[in-house]
Amino acid sequence: MITTRGTLQARLFWAFTLVTVIAAAFPAIFSRNTLYKDRFELAQQQALTQASVIKSLLDAGSDETVIQALLTSIRDAGARMTLTDKDGKVLRDSHVGGEALLRMDNHGDRPEIEAAHREGRGISLRHSNTLGIDAMYAAVTLANGDVLRLAVPQASVRSGLEREFSMLGLAVACVAAICLLLSIFITRRFRNGIDSMAEVVAVIAKNKGGKRLLAVPGREFLPLAYAVNRMAENIEEYVRTTTDQHTQLEVILDSVHEGILVLGPTGNIRRYNRAVQTLFPDIGEALGKQLIEGIPVPALQRRVEDILNADLPDDYEHEDDAVHFELGGRFLVAHISQPVAKNQSLGAVIVIYDATHIMRLERVRRDFVANVSHELRTPLTAITGYAEALVGLEELDPAHRNFANIIHKHAQALGRVISDLLALARIEDTKEKIQLAPISPAQPLHEALRLCAEQVETKGLRTVIEMDEDVLVMGNASLLTQVFRNLFENACRYSPEGGEIVVSGTSSGKEMLFSMKDQGPGIPKEELTRIFERLYQVKKQRNSGASGIGLAISKHIIERHGGKIWAESPYRGFATAMLFTLPLAGKR
Repeated sequence: MITTRGTLQARLFWAFTLVTVIAAAFPAIFSRNTLYKDRFELAQQQALTQASVIKSLLDAGSDETVIQALLTSIRDAGARMTLTDKDGKVLRDSHVGGEALLRMDNHGDRPEIEAAHREGRGISLRHSNTLGIDAMYAAVTLANGDVLRLAVPQASVRSGLEREFSMLGLAVACVAAICLLLSIFITRRFRNGIDSMAEVVAVIAKNKGGKRLLAVPGREFLPLAYAVNRMAENIEEYVRTTTDQHTQLEVILDSVHEGILVLGPTGNIRRYNRAVQTLFPDIGEALGKQLIEGIPVPALQRRVEDILNADLPDDYEHEDDAVHFELGGRFLVAHISQPVAKNQSLGAVIVIYDATHIMRLERVRRDFVANVSHELRTPLTAITGYAEALVGLEELDPAHRNFANIIHKHAQALGRVISDLLALARIEDTKEKIQLAPISPAQPLHEALRLCAEQVETKGLRTVIEMDEDVLVMGNASLLTQVFRNLFENACRYSPEGGEIVVSGTSSGKEMLFSMKDQGPGIPKEELTRIFERLYQVKKQRNSGASGIGLAISKHIIERHGGKIWAESPYRGFATAMLFTLPLAGKR
């Protein structure tokens, strides 16, 4: 716990000490100077008064007996009297007589005597060599022009001042001591109050609840106490809300059957639910570590790194990326949610679910479709052959010939559907590797155009190709021919008589974008994402004679090449455009 001991208390104590010293020192110094000045001014006045009294006696015409008595009484009193003529020669002195008097220095240069000659009276404080003490010299001019000088010792004045200064110092010391004791008492009481407040705040910070500030060291701390108590209430309310939300989140996450992983900005595992622990029992040991340490799937780790390291704009609307992988005999699918915004503590959220049962059903479905389609080919070939034979009989009446033509037409249509289903089954089989090589996309494009030449000529369509034939892509020529053919057949089927079909290819970055635009009736916006499903047809075009499998085949082929395919309607002045991308391989 942090206390104010040695910090705030010490600062307050030294502040009080400094204030006390200043408050006591200034009056003491001022009083000392005032006393010193007053005492010496009083001594000066007394000396001048005594000199004036003696002057009056001498000016009255005192005889020798009176003068000697004055000199003796002044010497006995500890003072000194000196008479000089107007030139400064010493005539009489209370402490010097006889021949010594004749040898005394001329006193005309003494400051008090010089002042007496000028102004009639003079005063000075200095050391007396004759008496060996500090004395106050007072000089007055007599009526006959001589000068009377009286020297009064200052020892008594100084001793009196020293006594008064001692009393003053003692008083100042007592006052300072009392102030310091009071400062110690006040600061200690203040510190104890602060420490008690700090203890309560520390308890509040630990969220032990119920603790409030009830006592404060002074009224000045009441706003702080109110603020601390209010803060405690807010903290308790926030903790309750946060705890409830955390509990609800835990219950929700643990009740979800899909595994949910929360990653930090660097890809470290921050949180997971019970379903993840069921799928990956060792995930607990990887908490706080990279994803691959808990889920050993390099493809998933690479995809997470690509998403976290992508330089996305702030207004980017994230999409879920799915990664399919097999681990421990199970087929799993992970949907990665990209970061919502930059500089957030949340990196990504991964939702993992076990698709083993679905994959098995999908495999059964594909195998069933392939087997049924394969088994239907033999009887369908027989039906087609016999229908052709019936149509060729000359003796067959027109009504029966029409029936035979209808049988033949639908048998051929059914044959095309079965061929497309078998082709789709082969392409969907991910175990079958596709051989990719650098090729010019113009080659399969022209081959597909050749195969669709009859449809183009029948409807009088005009085809425009805008493509750099020197650009190479990584692809399979026969499969890309099938893609271009399916897209050409769709464009021819829905284009009006004499319409235009434009095929373009432009390279951008590491991929090449292809588009096939036509002037057909267009596709409703809500059906743009469904036209690539198998056997799906736009409602108003279901009687067009198409099998509804061509676009599904094209989608799988493009995805097996590492590209994407989609449709837009309208698109740059055309009713519909089919667009897809392929990885670039350079130029030839």
